[in-house]
Amino acid sequence: MERTIEIDVLLELRDYLRANYWFLFRKFKLLIVLLLFVGAIYPILYFSGLLGKSSEADNQSNWGFLIPWAILLFLVAGTYLGSKKSLASNRSLQETIHYTFSLAGIQSDAQSSSGHQSWQNVREAFETKSNFLLFLADRLMYVIPKRCFLAPAQAVAFKSLLRDQLGEKAKFKK
Repeated sequence: MERTIEIDVLLELRDYLRANYWFLFRKFKLLIVLLLFVGAIYPILYFSGLLGKSSEADNQSNWGFLIPWAILLFLVAGTYLGSKKSLASNRSLQETIHYTFSLAGIQSDAQSSSGHQSWQNVREAFETKSNFLLFLADRLMYVIPKRCFLAPAQAVAFKSLLRDQLGEKAKFKK
C-alpha cells in the first residue's frame, strides 16, 4: 500500500523562529541552565551574605552579575536577528514548497528549486508543539509547520509514516 502525504508549506517568521529557538535550546541546554543558575542564584547568595562577603567586596562594582544575563540576551537576540535575516535573504525560504512524503522518500518542489531525499538521509526527526523538524545534517532541516496539514488525520498519517520509515530516529511529543 503506497502512503503518500502531500502538503504545501510557506514558512512564516514565527515557524522559522520557533524551529531555530528549539534548536538553540536543545543544542545549548546545559549552558542555558548554567547561565540561568549563575545569573539568579549567585547574586542571591552573594547579597544574602551566605558567601561570606569581605570588606573589600563592599567597595567593588557588581556589574559582573549581569554577564550571564547578557550572554543569554545575546543568544536569544542573535537567533532572532539571524532567523529574520536568513528568511529575508534566502529566496527558497520565501516560496511555497510542495512536499510529497511517500515510502520512496521526500520530494520537494518550489518555483526556484526541487529535490528528492531518501529516508536514509534523514538523521532524525522531532515533533514540537508547532512543527515537525526533519534533520538532514546538524544544521540542515526541513521545517514542516503543523498548520500546513489540511486535517488532523493527515498529521497522524504523517507521524505514522515517519515512525515507519525512521524508527527510533523519530521522536514525538507525548
